[in-house]
Amino acid sequence: MSADDMLKVIMSWQSEDSHRGRLARAFQTDMGHDPVLQAKRLAMLGIHAERQAKRKAGLTPVAV
Repeated sequence: MSADDMLKVIMSWQSEDSHRGRLARAFQTDMGHDPVLQAKRLAMLGIHAERQAKRKAGLTPVAV
């Protein structure tokens, strides 16, 4: 997945009422104006994107 595609996926989560939705909104608005926090948010969003990709590929069992 290209970086542009990954960013599109991450930004699509902004409307969600979830942890990744809150992270995406905080990342978009640069909440706190702290580059270290932004890097941490991006890393956490990357983990969420990786998990989503694995689920879609059928590589991880879906928890019920």
